[in-house]
Amino acid sequence: MFVDGAPIGFQQYRYGTFFFDPFLIGEAEIVKGAHDYRALNGKFGGTIHIKTKTVDDLLTPGESFGFRVNQRYNTNGDAKAYNLSLYGKSDSGFYYIANGSVTDSDDIRVGGASEDLDYSGYEQENMLFKVGYENDHHQFEVSHTRYKDEGRKPWANRRGDMPTITNRNIEKYGSLEAAKYAYTTYNEYTDNTTTISYNYSPSNPYIDFNIKAARSENDRHWVRPDIAFEKMYVSVGSYGHESWLSYSRDFIDVYNTAVSGDHTLVTGLQYQNTDRDSLVFNATQAKKEAKNYGWYTPYYEPSGIQRTYAAYAADHYQATPNFTISPSLRYEYVTSEGKGNAASDYNDPSAGHDYSETTHKGFSPRLDLDYEATANTRLNFSYAYAMKTPTVDNLYSVQYSRARASASARDLEVSRIHAYQASIINITDGLFRDSDSIGTELTLFYNDVSDHVHNRVGENLDRDTNENQSWNANLDGYKNYGFELINQYRIADFFSDFSVAYVRGKYKGSLSDSTGSDEDFPSTPPLNINLGLGYEWSEGLTTGWKLRWYDAQTKTGEDKIYSYPVGKQYTLQDIYATWEVQQVKGLSFGAIVTNLTDRYYEAYLSKGVASPGREIKLNAAYQF
Repeated sequence: MFVDGAPIGFQQYRYGTFFFDPFLIGEAEIVKGAHDYRALNGKFGGTIHIKTKTVDDLLTPGESFGFRVNQRYNTNGDAKAYNLSLYGKSDSGFYYIANGSVTDSDDIRVGGASEDLDYSGYEQENMLFKVGYENDHHQFEVSHTRYKDEGRKPWANRRGDMPTITNRNIEKYGSLEAAKYAYTTYNEYTDNTTTISYNYSPSNPYIDFNIKAARSENDRHWVRPDIAFEKMYVSVGSYGHESWLSYSRDFIDVYNTAVSGDHTLVTGLQYQNTDRDSLVFNATQAKKEAKNYGWYTPYYEPSGIQRTYAAYAADHYQATPNFTISPSLRYEYVTSEGKGNAASDYNDPSAGHDYSETTHKGFSPRLDLDYEATANTRLNFSYAYAMKTPTVDNLYSVQYSRARASASARDLEVSRIHAYQASIINITDGLFRDSDSIGTELTLFYNDVSDHVHNRVGENLDRDTNENQSWNANLDGYKNYGFELINQYRIADFFSDFSVAYVRGKYKGSLSDSTGSDEDFPSTPPLNINLGLGYEWSEGLTTGWKLRWYDAQTKTGEDKIYSYPVGKQYTLQDIYATWEVQQVKGLSFGAIVTNLTDRYYEAYLSKGVASPGREIKLNAAYQF
C-alpha cells in the first residue's frame, strides 16, 4: 500500500490495522496481482495507491480558503468521531491542507446477541498536513500523515474473542472479571509518514521529472496487566508480558516520463531501507540466563534491516490508434541482515543461528496488451514474471538451539510467479432506452507460484539428519485462478451495481509433505456476490440498498497447524441515504444501517471471531 507515493505497512500476528480518513482520499488505484512494475518487491497479491485530495479538490474556482467540520456517530459501540479540515491557496502558488479526526468507541455488540464483545473498544486519531508550491513548470510539496490507535484488547486478537476462562482461572485471579482482565493487553499503535515530492514538467515532451522521498515510522507497544506479571505463565511463543515492535522505512523514487512519437517511456530508480526492531519482556523467563532473563527478540519475529535497490523501465507503445503494447522490465537487488538476539538460546552459531547479511537479485519482466476493439469495448491481456524476496522473518527466524530445525534460513531462494490476467470492458449507452447506460468488466486470472516460503513441518522436516536445518524452507509453490465480474447499470435516476468474485487454488503438495497430494489454500476466499440498488430522488438526495452474500468457506486446508476453521455461509444487507442540502451550500447529511438484519457471522479470515451486529451510522458535515 502506498499513500501519496510512500509505502506503508506493518507485519505482526493480528496487528497492523491501518485506518485512513475516507474524506481525504482523492483517488484510489488498485492494481490486482503482480502487475505493477513500479511497486516494491513482494506484491504478488496486488498494490493499492492512495492519493490524498489536493486543495483544488476542496476549493471551488475563485475560492482561496475553506474549512469543513464533520461529526459521525455509530450506535454499535456508541462510537463518536469528529473531524476538522482547513485548506487554502494563494495567488502566488502556495497552498496548504490541514485535517484532523478523532474517534472514540466503547465495546461493540456482535450480531444476534444482546451482550457486548469484551474489550473491543478503542480510540483513534488521524491527521494529515500538506503544504506546497506550484507554478507553470514546478511543484514542490511536503505532506505528513499520522495515525494512532489504542485500547485494551484480548491478547493477539484485534477486537476479537476473549480466551476461554476456566474455573481454575477464576480461582487463580479471584473472579471472572479479574480473569478476563488478566488476559488482556493495553495496545498502542502509531504510524507517522512524511513525504517530500518534486515535479518538474517544462514544455518539453521528453521531460516530466519526479522525485518522491518518504520516511515512515510504525511503532506498536502492548503490555499485560500487573496481575499477569505476578501470576500468569506465558510461553516463549506468546510475546511475553510486554512487547515492542517498530519499523522505520526510508524510500526514494526518482522517475521520468518522456514522450517521443508513438512511445511513452517511463524510467525510474528506487531505494528502500526497512529497519525493524523487535523486543519482548517475558517475566516467566526472568530467571533463565539462556533467555537473557526474559529480555529477548522473539525467535519467530527477528530484528533486521532489508535494503532494496531497484531500476525499472516501461515503454507504452501506441502501435495503432486502437492497440497499445507496453513491455516493462524491473530489476531488484536486495540485501538483508539480521540483528542477532540477546538470548543465547537464539544466538548460538553451533545451532545454525547466523544473522549475517545475504543478498537476492533478479529481473521481473511484464507485457501488457491493450486493444480498443470498438468504441464501446476494450480488451486487455497482461503477463508478469515477478520475484518476491524472502523477508527478514523468513531468513532469520530460528528455533531454540536444541530444536530439530534450529537454524536461520539464509539460503532461501526468491519466490517466483507467472501471473496471467485478461479482461474485457464494455460500456454501452442506450441499451434499452436512450437514457440508460451499462458498464461491464470481466477479469480472468491465473497465477503459478514456485519456491514459496513456509515453515518446515511434517514430512518436510528431516528428523534423521545430523546437520542443522532451517525452520523455513522453499516449498514447491502453489497455483490459483479465478474471475471477477463487475456490472453497473443506470437509467434516469435509478442505478444498480452487481459483482461476483471467485477464487480457487491449491498448493503443489501439502504444507507438511511436498510429495503428498495437493492441498487447498488455508485462506482461499469464499465465493462472493454483491448487489446494490439506488435511486436519486432529487438533486443531492439519494437512497440505496446493498446485499452481500458469502458462500461457506470450506477450502480451509488440511494441515492441522495452518488450516482455518470452516466458515458458514452468510448474507448481509445495508441501507443508506445521503443528502446534500441544496438550500444551504456545503451542508450534507448521511445515514447507513449495516448488517440490517443483525446477522451473526464470522467474517472471512477471522478464525472464528464474531463480527459486529447491526450498526446505525450517522454523519453530518458542513463545508465552507
